[in-house]
Amino acid sequence: MKSFFQKSKVANFIKRFYVFIVLAIIYIPLIFIVCISFNGQTDRGNINLNFGCPDAVNYLMLFQNNEFINGLLNSILLSVVVTPVCVILGVITCFGIWNSNKKHQGFIMITTRLSLVNPEVITGISLSLLFASTVIPLGASFGFITVLLAHISFCTPYAIIAIYPRMAKMNNNLILASYDLGYSKVKTFFKVVIPYLFPAILSAIAIVLAMSLDDFIITNLVNGSFQTIGTAIYSTRKGIKAWVVTFGAIIILATFVVMFFVAILKRKKK
Repeated sequence: MKSFFQKSKVANFIKRFYVFIVLAIIYIPLIFIVCISFNGQTDRGNINLNFGCPDAVNYLMLFQNNEFINGLLNSILLSVVVTPVCVILGVITCFGIWNSNKKHQGFIMITTRLSLVNPEVITGISLSLLFASTVIPLGASFGFITVLLAHISFCTPYAIIAIYPRMAKMNNNLILASYDLGYSKVKTFFKVVIPYLFPAILSAIAIVLAMSLDDFIITNLVNGSFQTIGTAIYSTRKGIKAWVVTFGAIIILATFVVMFFVAILKRKKK
């Protein structure tokens, strides 16, 4: 009877605090990174795991680290090129799918989703072999160009998945009304379709940007000597550098601040 009572107390506790337990599992590691980023660093530049008097030396020295600066600038340059290309390809593709018959729509969307669930290591190897047999014989080498092509290849399906649900809801009467008012097909596309898709385009930009900045597996297989922030972080796996933890803490804090203000704005609107 006692064991049953204890079990019921445990069950009731889990039921009442289940959400908080899950949130703790998710956020405790992130909070730990933020806290440990104020610990300073060792002589080798690794993060100091011994908690003491907090200081901001890691943050002051972050932008003096050439490895971090080069990786960050390369990632930003890559994302600035990849994001608009993928979003433009996504918009044009979604408009083409929307104009095709239903059989073709289903086939194309299934094909797009298959590319998303395919393991990244397989995608990276296939792209590496493709570049070795096509791009390399043309005189290029593994580097920025191959990474750029690889990112466009695997990020474009994400843009399509983000944009197409909005495109599918578009009423064809809007297009016909635009034609009746004298707009050409090109003008209709830019004056009617693009404004209608704008919320989905913003979502696609955010997704593609995050995927491009975050990717390591595919990038590592086609990058040559070109280092992004992802490959630079992975190169420190044998000893976690202070700049890695500090950069991670900045990303976490920035995300928290943005989400906090978004929540406040939504609350005010309600």
